[in-house]
Amino acid sequence: MTFNSCATLWTTATSERYFLVPPGFSFHPGGLVITNLNGESAEVDVNNVVPFEITEDQARQWAREQLGQALGEVRSAVDEKFAEWRKRLDEFNQTPHGKNSGVTPDAASGLLDLLKQLPGVVGNGLSGDEQRVDAARNIMAGLRQRLKESGINLGDEFGSFPDRLAALRRETEQELEARRSGKDKNSPG
Repeated sequence: MTFNSCATLWTTATSERYFLVPPGFSFHPGGLVITNLNGESAEVDVNNVVPFEITEDQARQWAREQLGQALGEVRSAVDEKFAEWRKRLDEFNQTPHGKNSGVTPDAASGLLDLLKQLPGVVGNGLSGDEQRVDAARNIMAGLRQRLKESGINLGDEFGSFPDRLAALRRETEQELEARRSGKDKNSPG
């Protein structure tokens, strides 16, 4: 059953009868005392409200629907407020500290992320595994962009750090291989 969400639920003092009365309805005076959920009461002619009578189960269903709508409205209002606060916080984090500075409050957390991720970047860059080196490149590119947006420009060399680590590993491996090869030639056999 579909209910009018603008209607008002009225009940008798003993809660034996329920009436879902549409907005703007004019009660005729009578001997039946009914009360709504706001605590308002009225003495009405029973024949005047009989067309709006519903069962207790229907009254409960209507109340559940009203509660659901109210909770939905509250949830929507809370979500809007959180979105507004998030936007303000993002704007604050992207606003430079002063007139002569391009550094924003987000710079500190960006630098902290750099410090947290640097050991992994070094490990992946020195791993010798091209997929891990590529992952290190991606991390460094993301960190470089984040820091740049917060007013810290580290330049292109920053992003090539994993490649320089991979090159260092290759050079070291070549030197070790050359030493081994030289020892093998000089060893008695």
